[in-house]
Amino acid sequence: MAHYVRRYLQASVEHELRETRGHLHALSADLQAVQHRLDLSLRQNDRLAAALARLEARAERSGEALDVLPGLFGPRFDELEIKLRPLIHYDEESVAIRMREGYVLAPRALPTFVTMLANATSKGLEPGTSDVLRRLVRPGMAVADVGANIGLLTLVMACAVGSEGKVIAFEPEATPRANLEKMKHLNGLAWVEVRDQAVGAKAGRLTFHVSEIIGHSSLYALPEAEEARTIEVEVVRLDDVAPGKRLDVVKIDVEGAELDVLAGMKGVIAKNPDLAILAEFGPEHLKRVGQTPAQWFKAFADAGFKPYLIDEATSACAATDAKAAAKLVSANIAFVRPGGDAERRLLQR
Repeated sequence: MAHYVRRYLQASVEHELRETRGHLHALSADLQAVQHRLDLSLRQNDRLAAALARLEARAERSGEALDVLPGLFGPRFDELEIKLRPLIHYDEESVAIRMREGYVLAPRALPTFVTMLANATSKGLEPGTSDVLRRLVRPGMAVADVGANIGLLTLVMACAVGSEGKVIAFEPEATPRANLEKMKHLNGLAWVEVRDQAVGAKAGRLTFHVSEIIGHSSLYALPEAEEARTIEVEVVRLDDVAPGKRLDVVKIDVEGAELDVLAGMKGVIAKNPDLAILAEFGPEHLKRVGQTPAQWFKAFADAGFKPYLIDEATSACAATDAKAAAKLVSANIAFVRPGGDAERRLLQR
């Protein structure tokens, strides 16, 4: 009897075990299927994450490209907006022409000159030099424009120094000076002082040779074909105009009389260790006044200045010397003390 009972109980247990094994096998198969699907999902998620990362990187690059667009096209649109403005009939003698910082006035009697200004960029006839002045001149500075003409670069410097600064503009010839005065008032530049004097090595009165070409007049005799007439003008030294005062930048455009201006500003040079000077260099002008390029550059070097040639197309400044510059027809040279802040600003683009 006990034998049958054991067999019955054993059979019942084996049956339960077989059923349990079957359930476990099925459960294991289900778990494997779930794991497989999970692995597929994870791999798909990895692919999606990689694709998303690529899209984000592409979007970032596109965003960077969009950020660059205003820098590429903004200045061009600004230039177009300025140059599309028509010439303005200011009065019977002058035409107003829009430049980057404001309006300049040009004599109506000189249509070729007016056309040159109208066809120039908004930076004027010397775009590289105007950009160099924008780098050199800072708000609140005191600057001098020697040989200001109608004030193309006076305007640039006046806007750079602002109302807390000071600009002294020298122009002995009546016609360009009248337009310089109009430019000052039209643009509201009360901090610009216009003076009807030439600048030289000694104070006094000298003959001034007026050229047929605006901006070519000089204290030195001109070629016969170019000279229209002579006038007598007052000559001052920068040392007398600004004794003991700060001058941060001096621009000189005097058709061969640059070294006279330099000789009359020794005190300014001594009192302003970070002074920058921009001077027009013209071998033909120097030949006319009996100077050589070597003498011209040496005078600035003796005063402690290092010369940089201004590229009018790009405003880049490269170190130069008399030998290299003598090959040029004309150029503007920036002179700064080596290692000073003015040199740093000059070379910063």
